[in-house]
Amino acid sequence: MTRTKCIYCNQEITTPSKEHVIQNALGGLYESTDICCPQCNNYISKYIDAPFTTIFNPIISRIDKFSKTNNTKSEPPCTGYVIYNGQKYIANIKSGKVVSCPELSRQLHCDATKLPLEIVEYKFDLQNTYFQQGMNKIAFNYALASGIDSKLLQHGLHIQKSPSDISSITFNYPLIPFYAMNPIDNYLELETKMGLYHSMILFQQHTRLWCYIDLFNTFQYYVLLSDKMPTNGTPIYKSYAQTLQKPDRTPPELDICRHKDIMIYANQYGVEPCPDIAEFSRRIKNAINKKSQKKKLSDIISAKMNAMPFDYPIHMMSDSSQMMMFYQSLHLYFNENEELQEHNFRTLTVAPKTYNAVPYPDAILHTTKNNQTKLREYTMSKFNRLNSYLCQNNK
Repeated sequence: MTRTKCIYCNQEITTPSKEHVIQNALGGLYESTDICCPQCNNYISKYIDAPFTTIFNPIISRIDKFSKTNNTKSEPPCTGYVIYNGQKYIANIKSGKVVSCPELSRQLHCDATKLPLEIVEYKFDLQNTYFQQGMNKIAFNYALASGIDSKLLQHGLHIQKSPSDISSITFNYPLIPFYAMNPIDNYLELETKMGLYHSMILFQQHTRLWCYIDLFNTFQYYVLLSDKMPTNGTPIYKSYAQTLQKPDRTPPELDICRHKDIMIYANQYGVEPCPDIAEFSRRIKNAINKKSQKKKLSDIISAKMNAMPFDYPIHMMSDSSQMMMFYQSLHLYFNENEELQEHNFRTLTVAPKTYNAVPYPDAILHTTKNNQTKLREYTMSKFNRLNSYLCQNNK
């Protein structure tokens, strides 16, 4: 049911205001027009979205053909680390180039940007209120856009009002960092080719409503939106995924000599084969023009799994318990036709020793309660992959 009142100020929405579920500055495509009024949208944009999206400037500035609807040519600045004569210095970077390095400039009494500086790392500050607020807002928006009753989410939304206007909007939902707890997730996240995309999964487990968020295939968190969900009826599940680059819509030059070539092109572009080459070319062109950045999560994950070497388990698993974890996780995520069982992906994992399927957020909380080592190792590995990707794009 479409809302007619702003979720924040409770006033009638007389003028539709597009609210991106994932912030537009991050390339988010999913929009809703019935979440908030223009005034509250402006507040959210200024005080929650802007400081949150600034955290990701190193990525945004390095994505070729980055797709967003507003400020399409803006190149945001960021901070990172450079190496000069074997020493590391913090620097200000824009468009992959060092625009200032104050400490080194003071040390050498010169303009350090003229020196041969190598960018070796980008800085991401996740331990702050802005990050928590931004991730909470994404989960909150996705739940609303998915039809969740706002009354079930109110406990985590805090609004302060002045006599004439809203003075503060904050979110307070628990945020749990994800880390790969089974061999399949470990492969998907750390062994496959690095690529940047966003995904979200909204799912219900008993009375709890979770939203799994993965930004840029690096920043992965569970948000607990409610622990008072009704249990009658079908449990809630919805997923979303998108790429971040504008699709290449250049039609191919067809090289067709045999009937087999037509079938290859037909499978590649998802069109009906046709012996008339002109008509067949038109069909391919139309398919390319309709190509969307929005993807099925199953297609993204299946493409990664298809790249797994046939003998990967043999070389990577050192004992029988690891082999059992691998095959039980594979069975949990994929059916006999090698199709992703989406309702299980990132909602359940396999417990060590018992090999039973258990809720993923619970498993993470149980494992990290007294030991954060594995979480830190996983997070560092993801950041290293991201930094390597970004630094390679500077060359």
